[in-house]
Amino acid sequence: MLSHKTQGPDFAADGEPQASLQSVERAITVLKILARTGGAGVSEVAEEMGVHRSTISRLLRVLEARGMAQQNTGRGKYQLGLGILQLANSIPVRLNLVREARPILEALAAQTGETVNLAVLSSNYVVNVDEAMGPSTLATQDWIGRLTPIHATSSGKVFLAAMDAAERSRVLGETGMPPTTPRTITSRQNLEEQLAEVAEAGYATVYGELELGLNGIATPVFGHHGTVLGAISVSGPEFRFDPRKSRTLVQELKHSAREVSRRMGHTEE
Repeated sequence: MLSHKTQGPDFAADGEPQASLQSVERAITVLKILARTGGAGVSEVAEEMGVHRSTISRLLRVLEARGMAQQNTGRGKYQLGLGILQLANSIPVRLNLVREARPILEALAAQTGETVNLAVLSSNYVVNVDEAMGPSTLATQDWIGRLTPIHATSSGKVFLAAMDAAERSRVLGETGMPPTTPRTITSRQNLEEQLAEVAEAGYATVYGELELGLNGIATPVFGHHGTVLGAISVSGPEFRFDPRKSRTLVQELKHSAREVSRRMGHTEE
């Protein structure tokens, strides 16, 4: 079980860990350099980025372990790995997911009066790729493109519940479970118990775990192989979106998710 830290890492204004953001930005820059040059050594990348050589060496080892980079044994230089191609091949699927889900998101937002989001999993984080605003929505905050912690969102819990134990352990081991509010679940045991309920019920909830005063509920979208492609969530302010309303929304949300899943080729057994 992961140990509970009394003080989490520093977070940026949008709730994301500062150190994690810096590492992500550096990794992206490294990949861009490898793409532009066709191959570069540790020293070359470090010099161009103005970063210590040991930092770049660690980044490249991680990218290599994930298949994003590979080393040319003859020259000792790194080039893009086959993992990049796998990621690129998934882009049409996600674009198709957004296209097929859009009218259903809009209908669900109109029906519930709340904000509806479509999310996918990206590098251990949840990222919203589309959003529909209901007539009851008070704020105009745009969640599209925002990375959110996987353990503190309803969509994130949907993804975690769909993983096998080993994959879930890896993800949570890499991300940790830092608190973003006093209500964030930071106990691995408590989260595992909730995820078992999510897997059984087919939906996940959050009550002020990402932002105080913001509640939400999410359910999975499946592809034709039965894998979870994304998650659809409905969220709203605490004064209007209480646990009782969550329960009344479950069937509407599941119906919408089943329709998107059907459009993505999933057939229920």
